[in-house]
Amino acid sequence: MIPIELDQEIREGVFKTLPQIMDIQNEELRNKTADAWTYALQINGFKHIEEMPGSGMPEASALGDQSMHIRAVGYNAISLYENLSRAYEMDLGLDKDILIASALLHDVGKPYEYNPENRKRWGENHKTTGAPNVRHPAYGTYIAITCGLPEEVVHVCANHSPEGRFVTRSAYATLVHYADDGSWFSLASMFDLNIPKL
Repeated sequence: MIPIELDQEIREGVFKTLPQIMDIQNEELRNKTADAWTYALQINGFKHIEEMPGSGMPEASALGDQSMHIRAVGYNAISLYENLSRAYEMDLGLDKDILIASALLHDVGKPYEYNPENRKRWGENHKTTGAPNVRHPAYGTYIAITCGLPEEVVHVCANHSPEGRFVTRSAYATLVHYADDGSWFSLASMFDLNIPKL
């Protein structure tokens, strides 16, 4: 259960920023996807996803803002799934709503990792807090569980990044992982960006 009242202005901004949310046919899942981004932004002092730079982590090169990356991963994950289905001429059996929600929420933990107050505190106290205290996949897992998202989406939030090397990734997490890494490393080769290979 979300422990605070959500800011409706932030929530409306999430829908404007991520129009692909409207492709989620299941109304409950669509609303929980918007709620998760709203909650993550609100408790970390952000009004819009666009306020965060477009990078995989604060130390990496940025291109555009974070909303562009989220949309790219959303488009890439669905395109990869649909193209595989088209090429192999079969229904691959995944729930497209879950895939869209997973792709759009894979970095929902970034507001915590990018929160300027957190970064300042961690920089000053890294011997005791670590820096960052937790990476965005761990925090995104907290957000997804708190907002009542399905287990499949929680797993993607937790394991789309290198953390996923220590588990068996689901098909959803595998698609989002390659949609995510594929976008970063393709952009890195086109724009000579510093994208750490964790």
